Amino acid sequence: MTKRVFKTTRHINFADCDPAQIVFYPRFFEMFDRCTENMFRDIGFYWEVAHATTNYAGMPLIEVGANFHRPVRFGDTVEIETWIDEVKGKVYVVRHKLFNKGQLSLEGREVRCYAVKAPEHPSGIRAIPLPDELRDKLVAKEPA
Repeated sequence: MTKRVFKTTRHINFADCDPAQIVFYPRFFEMFDRCTENMFRDIGFYWEVAHATTNYAGMPLIEVGANFHRPVRFGDTVEIETWIDEVKGKVYVVRHKLFNKGQLSLEGREVRCYAVKAPEHPSGIRAIPLPDELRDKLVAKEPA
């Protein structure tokens, strides 16, 4: 699968940091969540519109993880690259690479599903495959 990379720039605020002025690790997962949502916004899929107008129920996390390479501190400005790494059945894998001053500081991975409203299901939602029209916009076409 050829990746289509989406990029985000983020300034690190004091509220992102622990007392040592290093980013508190859960903040990275918040950043990744926002980058995933922004990736969908970049292709014209707005979660709030989908919630209001379709049976879309969200994109729940199934698994999340990160590998930390270098610290990120108060005042830094980071670049985050986000892309769909794999689509398999009802789940898809989102990868993130966070760069600080051009150096890889963090790699993140999210496993998600696309969920629709399902009142008959105990949780009220159920996973379905990522719709083709979204997948086609998120994943670069293979060269012919």
